[in-house]
Amino acid sequence: MKRSIFTIRVISILSFIRFTSILAIIIFTTGFACSQDYEYVKFDLVKEEAPIFIYERWITFPGKVPAVKAREVKSEFLIHASIYKILSILKDESKIKIWQKHVSAFKVYPQQDTTFWLEYSYHDIPWPVSDQDHFLRYDLEEKIPGKELFIKFESTIDPKLAPVENDVTRMELAGSWRLEQIAPQQVKATYRILSMPSSIPRMFTDPVIRNNLMSTIKALTALAEK
Repeated sequence: MKRSIFTIRVISILSFIRFTSILAIIIFTTGFACSQDYEYVKFDLVKEEAPIFIYERWITFPGKVPAVKAREVKSEFLIHASIYKILSILKDESKIKIWQKHVSAFKVYPQQDTTFWLEYSYHDIPWPVSDQDHFLRYDLEEKIPGKELFIKFESTIDPKLAPVENDVTRMELAGSWRLEQIAPQQVKATYRILSMPSSIPRMFTDPVIRNNLMSTIKALTALAEK
């Protein structure tokens, strides 16, 4: 029996959906670096206090079926320091509360392979956002020795090191730090983070997210420039 044109079209559409779903999973498993290739989705400048610029865009969170639109935030700023000093601050438990004011618990789990580490963080978030935590894997790549570091991070699961608490929202995150030594004592930092959307209306969450990121970057800059 011959298939109708409508049936053929439906089969074609279903095949395409299945293919794109598989493709999305492949993209996610190869890491967040791949998601950064979505450059055709334009970032919009949402806040600036030179030399700090914060941008946002909404893209499909890799690996989610059905697809979920998520916010990606990008910040670009300059720091008078070295890339290695900034790297050491990012991994330093004793300094985290200096530049991340809403962090009440923080733990770094170094590995024998120094190119990656694990990190747990608990955040006391201002109303209307509930308290949140995350457990991340960081991967370090020295793109150009002494000149450029790329640090990718994404959520991971470890019930022993970071069990999920009932009254805390476990964030699902992916992102990166790019640190470029553009002068002997000047670094161009690019920070990107992609997070699953909240159920709270954006009119409440947008100012909290942007203001918190701006204050965090200023604190990090002050610490690195000491």
